Amino acid sequence: MTNFIAVANQKGGVGKTTIALHLAALAHETDQRTLLVDLDQQGSATFLASGKPNQHRTTEGTVLDLWDEAINTAPIRESVFGFDYLQASYQLDMVDDDVAAALKALLTLDKCGYDTIIIDCPPAPGVRQIVPLLIADRHVVPITADSLGTQGLVSTWQQHTRQIRPQNTDIDFRIVINLHKLMSGTQKAVIEQLQEKMGDYLVQPALTDREAVKHALRAGKPIWAYSKEPFAEDWRIVCESLLLSASEDESAEVDEPENAQELLDAQGAGA
Repeated sequence: MTNFIAVANQKGGVGKTTIALHLAALAHETDQRTLLVDLDQQGSATFLASGKPNQHRTTEGTVLDLWDEAINTAPIRESVFGFDYLQASYQLDMVDDDVAAALKALLTLDKCGYDTIIIDCPPAPGVRQIVPLLIADRHVVPITADSLGTQGLVSTWQQHTRQIRPQNTDIDFRIVINLHKLMSGTQKAVIEQLQEKMGDYLVQPALTDREAVKHALRAGKPIWAYSKEPFAEDWRIVCESLLLSASEDESAEVDEPENAQELLDAQGAGA
């Protein structure tokens, strides 16, 4: 049975694609048949998976083919990392008006024989974000520990509790703090509030802000294969935790906070 992981947040600039690529890389390293699906029309995951910056500037041979019933075979390619990927198209917004069609298209992936499918979703809360969450086993939410990052988390949590969870009752929700600045007292305060109010959903440790992570991806490697610094091992630890299926992860069953809106308090600390 395929394990679907959707990486999504309603805020850009939080390292969503970076985390999606690292999840796919580790799944591949651990002998899981792995597919990365790029649903963000900016095509960042496609660029890094292919090594070609303009790879997404087409409508042919892309993830859009899943919506075309006349095409029987998905245009799956092998990435520079070794895992398979379905590339984005710069015109992906043409499928943003039909939830049923998107659901039908993405569910065809369940028949492709993959152990793990990672879906890199766009930041806009439309069809290409909502539908992957309706079929996902796990929702990974990258955030930054600042006021804008927690604001994005609040919006994403509201979407989870009001739209997604009522229809996908088995979905698991996980928060990853990315781009953490170790010397920032403000970020430290925000993290402490998150640990207090959403600690059961928070994956540890926080991932620090390092240029080496970008360099690694451009070299076609996950950071732990590029650097032997301790922060690189943190990436592996976080990805290992996120790749555990809900049945394997003892922390997957957690009680929902009584008042998730209290997360708004963290914004004051990050202002």
